[in-house]
Order: sequence, then structure tokens, then C-alpha cells
Amino acid sequence: VTSYDFSLPLMVNGCKWPASLSSFFTSSSSSTPPLLTAERRKDIRTPSSSIATEELQSMWIKATALFAPVEMSPTSLQYVVESHSDIFTQTVELKAEDEHCVCWQAVAGEGLHWWFDLSAAEAGTKELCVVAPTSGFLRPGQSVYVGVTIDPEAIRIGEKVSKVSVPLYLGEKENKRRPINEGLQSYRKLSVIVALKLPSITFLPRHILLTPVPLRRRIETTLTLQAAGYPCGTTLSATVDDVEMEDGTKMQPISVIFPDQNNTPAQDYNQEADVISLLCEVSFCSAVPLSLCTAITFSDHMHNRFKIGLCAVADNCLLTVWPYMALHRSDQQIVLKTGATAVEAILQRYHTPSPASGPITSLSSVSSFDQSCSTYNNSDSFSYSDSVSGDTYVSPKTDTPTGLCIPQFPAANTKEELYYQHVLMAVKRWFSLCGWPNGPHPISIPHTLRRVVSAIQTNNSIGQSYCVSQNKDTRSVVDMLHHLTGRQIPGIRLCQTFSNDVHQRTTQLLQQHGAMLAFLRVQGACLSHIRPEYLLDVLEFRHCCSLQEKGTENGLDCSPLEYESLSKRSWTDVLLQIYKVLVLSRVPEKGLNTPLNPRDTDEILLDGSQPLDSNIYSPRELYLLSWLNINYQKMRRTVWDTDRAPSSRWIVNFDLDFTDGLVLAALVAAHCPYLIRSHFWRMYTTPSSLEQILHNNIIVAQALTLLGLNINIKPTDLSDANPVQILFLCVHLYEGLPHYQPSHTLTLTGGLHNTFSEQ
Repeated sequence: VTSYDFSLPLMVNGCKWPASLSSFFTSSSSSTPPLLTAERRKDIRTPSSSIATEELQSMWIKATALFAPVEMSPTSLQYVVESHSDIFTQTVELKAEDEHCVCWQAVAGEGLHWWFDLSAAEAGTKELCVVAPTSGFLRPGQSVYVGVTIDPEAIRIGEKVSKVSVPLYLGEKENKRRPINEGLQSYRKLSVIVALKLPSITFLPRHILLTPVPLRRRIETTLTLQAAGYPCGTTLSATVDDVEMEDGTKMQPISVIFPDQNNTPAQDYNQEADVISLLCEVSFCSAVPLSLCTAITFSDHMHNRFKIGLCAVADNCLLTVWPYMALHRSDQQIVLKTGATAVEAILQRYHTPSPASGPITSLSSVSSFDQSCSTYNNSDSFSYSDSVSGDTYVSPKTDTPTGLCIPQFPAANTKEELYYQHVLMAVKRWFSLCGWPNGPHPISIPHTLRRVVSAIQTNNSIGQSYCVSQNKDTRSVVDMLHHLTGRQIPGIRLCQTFSNDVHQRTTQLLQQHGAMLAFLRVQGACLSHIRPEYLLDVLEFRHCCSLQEKGTENGLDCSPLEYESLSKRSWTDVLLQIYKVLVLSRVPEKGLNTPLNPRDTDEILLDGSQPLDSNIYSPRELYLLSWLNINYQKMRRTVWDTDRAPSSRWIVNFDLDFTDGLVLAALVAAHCPYLIRSHFWRMYTTPSSLEQILHNNIIVAQALTLLGLNINIKPTDLSDANPVQILFLCVHLYEGLPHYQPSHTLTLTGGLHNTFSEQ
């Protein structure tokens, strides 16, 4: 025990007072009366007020320092609580000093009473921590171990870190009639920190975006689950909600399997658990058109749930499944197959058989053409597979570094990217010519469509303020929809200007794009994978990304190149679906069942009376194919002589069957026979080179231009036909050619110099 006796210098009004006061310190070892009782503690903590009011002649300070009679080790406990662990107890040692320590001279009795007071903890944390024993008696040199147990169930919901401070008191407990901690000062405080470390699962990619597939075609992708905080043997399960159809029936088009195992593998017990990767295969298949945006829920035995979003589309429309055809442009072909009740046009895998291969599968007919030879090939040229592997497609993994699965254009300088560019060019041509009110309007995808027409405030010379537009051309995608639908889109004003404040403008654009997407989905558009923010311009997109939390499922963190690819692909899909629900819908679904003369088809093909079905073509696209087949089979011997008439074929696709130009020539000749001698008669009916194919397509392009029906298609676009481009052309010709065909024939006869009329 050490005592100090010294004077305290004072400053009065900025001056030292008294001026000649000298400080001195004296220290001596002496015994002091017991200071550890409650009464003594109270006296020390609340000194007499006479000291504070004493005259400022000399401020004397007397203090006594004691050696700590009891040491607590450790003074802080930290718990990392995992939901699968069952050990949550740690110990604290209370050790009294040796009997030879001078501190015991100030203690009355043989030892000290100690006790912990949990009632002083905050409300809601008292049940979290349990101390045993809570009190005891220590003699000199003795020690005791106190157990501190944590109950994880008492942790507040939403809290990841909880803190509890448990005070330790020395001496007898106070009277129970008054609060224990009233007027007392704790000897020590035990700090308890509980960190709740729940198990987690991270998905790669963070979102599943499957390529649109034809009906009854299965697509698979691999999902990586990075599980952390799980012990060995933990079992994971996956569930997906059923999809309710319009008629009330439920179906489950998504299946999830673990190819290796669905439980965490064993690890070294002494080694800290690392992140465990589990592979999961997600497949999607639907027999009916379906545009789905749902979530897969993974759960463990402790009912922890982790969700990952999934977007999948199955449709029988070329304008929806074109990305799938781009991926399989060289290994799958559309063929005709006779079914039980109808003739089906389906997409199947094929390969060139070896000379030793056996007989091929029996198909009704196959129409295929080589780039260098446009003759009809029967099914002996290729072998088509009906196996399960031919109906299952494994989706490639995303190349995005962040693992964010978003719609994008393929990598540059690839065949798939070239296919996408042809589709983009076809969309650009049609919407530039026919998509706008007041005539053609050249567009650039996506820049023209995502631009913002915002109003800025301007003051004139007399002090009046008015709004002007930042862009001279104020046409937007809303004007396009209004032109194609003939009515106002719900939730969107026709003449809308946007604020010059980026936040308010972004909100307005998100609302407009959301209303547009909702309207198109109601009409039948498959746009579940397109979000309103994908359609924003650069500035608004960056602002929207800044408002979203990075790393989450809906968070976006795209580089400039990724953003341009995302924007281009998103607007391309939106425009194709606009065409599908607003333009292609003008074509009838059925009604064209004109039987063909067996002589016209060389008695080797269908007569056209059988109903058609397809997993890749919609009824309207099948109607166009039937219309093309009827006109081609009837006109091929009329346009060209019998000895040089092209061979019979059944048109089943919108690319290879149009390569040589003969189908389009026969179609135009059926409605404009006066072009036969001037144009079509000069065509090669059995072209054997690319030059002859180009010659035929030049003639077809000239005829369409002469009729005013060319939608800026070049002859090379017909030689290397893209199915989306040809579909646009066929719909355009279906609407335009009937106007060139005479509905009646008037015969006027009479003598010279006479006036005659016919009604």
C-alpha cells in the first residue's frame, strides 16, 4: 500500500495561484484501514463537499494506492458461434494474491467475497450469457475457475455481433431490499463478445440465365456452390416452386441434381475448414411456350436457405430461339418428321456418316443445300440422331469475370457473333423502314432507342422561362409502340419529357421501361430475362448501378464493354419480341390447307393437306412455310420450262431453302407473272457454283426493288441467308404481294373509233 500527499497547482484567470506555491510529494508505506467494504467505497467515491469549498490557499491531495488483491484472467472473452457447433463455454480464472502481499493488510478477515452481477447487463442480453458459479470466497493464494456459457438462441435476430459486460464485485452482497448495483462501483468488468458466424453459400454464377430453347428441348448448365462454415457430412437439398399455367395446371420444368454428392466431404478435424465447392446441374425443359423467372432454394439440415435467380425460356418461335440456332448453326438442322397425327418440323442433330455406317433413321423428308450446290438432297446425305444426347444442350459458362450472368453479345470475330450481327442488321433494317410514324427513320441499335429526351430550363430576354429539348429528334421507342399498336401503352404518357436531374430521370426511365416490358409480356413476349435497367443509357445506367449493392443478386457492376454488349443484346431481344407480338401476329395461324397436285410435287413429297406441328416454329411461321410451299410447287414448272424446272422440295427452313433464290422467284412470279420473261426466266435452276447463286439473287433483288418491296436486302444477304432476315422478308411479302395480284380481269371489245365500257 502506498500513500501520496502533494499540493495541486491552480490557475485562476489565467494566472498561477498562489505564485510562490511549490509542489512536493511524499510517499510512505503505511497500513490503512480497510477500504473494500461498501461503506468505504461509498466514502471514497463521494468525497466531502468541504474539500471543494475549501479556501484556495493550499489544495492538498491525499491518495492511497492498493495492490489488487484478486486478478481476473482473461478480462475479455470472444466467441465465434457457428450454428453447427455445440461448444460455447469458456473459463475465467480468479486468483488471489499470496498471503505475503501487502494488500491483505487492508483486508479485514481471512479472505474476500466475490460475485458477478448479470442483472446489470442490458435488456435482451441477460439470457445470452450464463456464469457459473456466480459468487464465492477466496483466501490468500487461492484461485477459482468460473465457466461462462453462451446460448446462441438468445442472440437477437439480425445481430451478427453481440457484446455483454459482466461486472465483478468484491465484498459482501448488499441488502436484497435495494438494487444490488445501487451506489456500488465494480472491481473489474468481464467483456464478452459473441460473433455469430452462420454458414454461407456463394453461387457461381450469381444468376442463372439459360439460352432460349425450342419446345421439348432440354438445356443444362453447371452451377458451383461454394459452401463455407459447414462441417463434414452436411446435406444440402434444392427445391423449385411449381409453375402454374393459365389453365390452372401446375408443372415443374426445372430439375436440379448433384452429379457427385449433395453433402460436404470429410476434412481434417484439426484443420480450419475451407470453402467447399459442390457442383450442381440445373436443367430446363418445357413442352409448352414458357418464359420463366424464378428462384432455386438450397437448404441445409438447420433450415438455412439460400436462393439463386433463374431465367429460362422455351418457345416455338424463331424470333425467340434464334440464340439457340446461332449456337447450333453447324450441327443441327430442321427436318420434317411424320408423327402420329401431324407432320412435325423439328430441330435435330446430324452428322456426316462414314462409309461403313449403317442405315439412317427413317424421316419423311429432309431439305438441305450446300453453299456450292443447290440441288435437292434426300435423307441419305446426313444421319440424324434421335438419342437423348441430341435433345440436350449444355449451356456454356459465362465469361464475365464477376460471374454475373447477363444477356450479352458473343465474343468478337466468332461465327456466333457473325450470326448475331446478321440478326441485328435485319432488325435495324425493318424497324428503320417500317417501325416509325411519318415514314422511314434510320436507327442505330441500341443508341437511338436508349437515348433520353430531357427538358432543360431556359430564360429568354424578357425574363420568362421555358423548356426546350436537348435532342432535335424527339422520337423514342414509345412512339414506335404507339405506331405499331395504334393505342397508348398503359402507364406511359405519349409525349413525356424527362428531368435534367439524373436521379429523377433514372426513376422516370425505369418506370417507363418497366411499363413497356409489362405490356409486351402480356401480349406474349418472352422477356423474363430483360430488366428495365438493361435498357438505360450510359449515364442513367451508371447512376442505377451506384444505387444498387454490389455483390448481390440484383447488383450490377459492368465494365464499359460489358455494358455496350448488354445494351445491344437487350434492345435486340426487345425489338424482336415487339415484332413477334405486334407484326408477326398479323399472319393467320391456320386456314391455308390447299392440297397440292402430286404431279407438282413429283409424288415424293407431302401434298400439303396434313396438319403441321413444330417445336421451333409457331403456327404463324408454319402458315408462311405452307404459303411458300404452295406457290413454289405450283409455279416451278410455269416460270421455267419443264426440262429445266428445278427439283421439287419441301421448304422447312428460312435460310438454306432460300439460298439459291428460286423459292422467292417462284413466289413473286405467282403474284406478278409479268416479271417471268423480264427477270426470272434468266435464272439458273440448278446452280452449281457460288457465282450462279449470286446471279439468281441479284435478279430476285432487282425484281423486289422494281416492285417497291425490297427492305434494303442485298443479293449477298440472300446468298448467305439468315433465318430472321428471311422471316422478316416473307412477312413483308405476305402483306405486300397480294396487292400486285389482279383480283378481276376486264375484257374490253369493240370496233375502231368507238367508245365502250365495262362494269
